[in-house]
Amino acid sequence: MSAPIKIAIIGGGASGTISAIQLLSRLEVKAKIFLIEKNKEALFRGAAYANQLAYEPLNVQAGRMSIYNHLPDDFYDWVKAKKESSTGVAVSKDTFVSRRWFGDYLTENFVKAKKHSKTTEAEIIHAACEDLAYDASSNQYTLSFKDREHLSADCLVFACGNEPPSDIFSRAETEAMGDNYISNPWGTNPFEELKETDDVLIIGTGLTMIDHAVSLQKQNHKGKIYCISRNGYLPLPHTDIQHFAFDITKEPTELKEALDVLNQNITTAKAQNITWQNVMDAMRPHTSRIWKQMSLKSKKLFLEKLRKYWEIHRHRMPLPSAIAIEQMQSTGQLKIVAGYYQSLQLNNEGIIFNYVSKGVKQKCSLTVNRIINCTGPSSDYYKTGSVLFKNLLDKGWMKQDSLKLGIETGSNGEIIKNNGTVLQNTFAIGPLRKAAEWETIAVREIRTQAEGVAILLSSYLNRPAE
Repeated sequence: MSAPIKIAIIGGGASGTISAIQLLSRLEVKAKIFLIEKNKEALFRGAAYANQLAYEPLNVQAGRMSIYNHLPDDFYDWVKAKKESSTGVAVSKDTFVSRRWFGDYLTENFVKAKKHSKTTEAEIIHAACEDLAYDASSNQYTLSFKDREHLSADCLVFACGNEPPSDIFSRAETEAMGDNYISNPWGTNPFEELKETDDVLIIGTGLTMIDHAVSLQKQNHKGKIYCISRNGYLPLPHTDIQHFAFDITKEPTELKEALDVLNQNITTAKAQNITWQNVMDAMRPHTSRIWKQMSLKSKKLFLEKLRKYWEIHRHRMPLPSAIAIEQMQSTGQLKIVAGYYQSLQLNNEGIIFNYVSKGVKQKCSLTVNRIINCTGPSSDYYKTGSVLFKNLLDKGWMKQDSLKLGIETGSNGEIIKNNGTVLQNTFAIGPLRKAAEWETIAVREIRTQAEGVAILLSSYLNRPAE
């Protein structure tokens, strides 16, 4: 009897779980999947769906969160069946439900897929993979871990999720602030031992900031909340779902052409009383292809000049979040600041955060009791602190892209080595593919990537030996 095909999925959060579910449902040969996750609390959930903030809705409507392309209402139907009656929360397809509910949905689907698979087993490994070795004679990888024995695998899927934010402060500054500085807002309790009258500074004004600021309001926090970013822009709100057919008869190859196409579609939608938000959503199936075709010069221009506007239009907040933020601003509890960090000091009153304000270039300061880094995930993989990425980059088995967005990957997510060849039998899912595809961090894209890799692997592995 031949040995089972062994597939190691590095990362057991949302991306890894969806990948495992797809493989469990498609493999017809004897196989074993190892789902490797270093943080037990992140298993099946990842950072995005493991937090326990007082306020943490999904930033996408329930009707758009299925993990199956062929079952677009699967998550919505699951919520109606499993959560609506037990919680008393009325749910429509436009509802922004709890992130933890989505984590429950992922967990249940993994268990179901594992149970129903007739040929494939799945084993959970709680450990941090730190390095790889490849044996050409056996065509297998050996995975090395810090605190457990090695593991061999025939195929690898990197589904590592988002890396923590880049640090803003020096090591000495970080150590001086101690527990009053939260360097990673995901998977932690940033409000532990926070007094209700303490003043808080959140660095970053994106969706992570929104959830943390509104969570403070929900737990009746009395202190001031300051939020700073270079531009001070907030995510724009969602609207109700409306169907719109995005017209893209001629594929743009440069940034100006892409913007012209987007503006033409927004004009068409406006004439039909359809909001621009729905145009942005209708564009998403085309965005990765447009990104791939654009020149490096256009990509650089986009990142330098337009990214800040794209982010607030594309990554929007639920309307209840927008209402809560507006209320907090109107009472003076929440203040949005545009500027950049300069220095800090500590005294008996707290942390003095010195910054230069945008526009007038005036030096200003804030005195707060806690600082939370919500600047977003780091994508410079040389600087993430991951031992695995450092080792693979150093040996040339991965290549950081020139724009520091991710790593170099092929059209199916194949990992490209420093010499331009493919790393044998390895694929990336999720944020690692941002350099090649731009749109790659949301469930809509992750489910498509996971399905594509599963189809590719199963079509090859399911063939009888010749």
